[in-house]
Amino acid sequence: MAQPRGRPRGLTLEQISDAVLEDGIATFSMPSIARRLGVAHSGLYRYIRDREELLVLSLDRIATEASWPSPDLPWREQLQGIGETLWTICGEYPGYANAVVGSKHVSPGFVAAVSPYIRSMQEQGIDEVAATAAVEFVSTLVITSSISADRLRLLQDDPDVPEHSIPGFADPELWGGRAWYARHLGVYLDGLAGRIAAD
Repeated sequence: MAQPRGRPRGLTLEQISDAVLEDGIATFSMPSIARRLGVAHSGLYRYIRDREELLVLSLDRIATEASWPSPDLPWREQLQGIGETLWTICGEYPGYANAVVGSKHVSPGFVAAVSPYIRSMQEQGIDEVAATAAVEFVSTLVITSSISADRLRLLQDDPDVPEHSIPGFADPELWGGRAWYARHLGVYLDGLAGRIAAD
């Protein structure tokens, strides 16, 4: 029986995260990444402590390479832009939303990406806690809306699933689009604007 090959010369963390993104960020396993790279499963642990560390490394890479809006924009446009960036990420990396939910750690790359917005919103008169909560709300809303949209798309052709009986949910775009996300975001941003005006 042939012995598994050792690590190829020049294997880098970028190559390993490439393999994760090709394999599927929500579903990869250490053995599947080892197979993609042509190394022994045990050989990966020379570079990475465990799957969670590799997941966070890959989430960091996604955040670092994403196109984020300018922090010089008005706060409302910043938050809308953060949402658009995250929707783009969810589209480019299937399973991203589930991977974020399943991770035990917040990606430092994501924190670094959104920190300028929190500082900018403070400069625009929003206190630090409210600014941080706003960024967290938008990111969580995209993640949960993306997961829900994926789930609903799987059900939309199922004849055993009745049409939703709550009028607020009776929107065809909810099944495959982002209408429900847009409604939630609009309500939240209007509420934040009212709070800022009152202060």
